[in-house]
Amino acid sequence: MSVVRAVAEAEDVVPAELPVLSEILDPEALDGLVTDVDGEGGTDVRVSFRYCGYIVVVTADSVTLLTD
Repeated sequence: MSVVRAVAEAEDVVPAELPVLSEILDPEALDGLVTDVDGEGGTDVRVSFRYCGYIVVVTADSVTLLTD
């Protein structure tokens, strides 16, 4: 949901106006990739993908939106 909220804020729309993220990728799988599963601290995994005209970069601590 953090991805959708970040894009909605950047686009100045409500999240419901954006395409469904699960049509692009599996949000639970994304969360599983960037979440620290062993409880020993942060993970270094960084995932990027395109969504609504942005390159979205997701880490355990942040969602960053980049434009082309």
